[in-house]
Amino acid sequence: MAKKNKDIEVQINEVKKQVAGQTVTVNQLVIGKKVIGEVIPTTNQFEAWSDGEKISTVKTLDAGVEAVIRAWNLHD
Repeated sequence: MAKKNKDIEVQINEVKKQVAGQTVTVNQLVIGKKVIGEVIPTTNQFEAWSDGEKISTVKTLDAGVEAVIRAWNLHD
């Protein structure tokens, strides 16, 4: 018998953070009370981070969010 997929609510919170000596608005992805990753804007792109490691560099915020969720889904 196959398992049914559960709906999981992912919140995106904007947080001010120091990155390379500059204050940047970082998008944190949160499930429950656990931060599963961050999407940090760079000059023309976004960096997706999970567990303190850079996952990838992407062109859009949406692609960064998808990369973080995909990494979380693989490892948890």
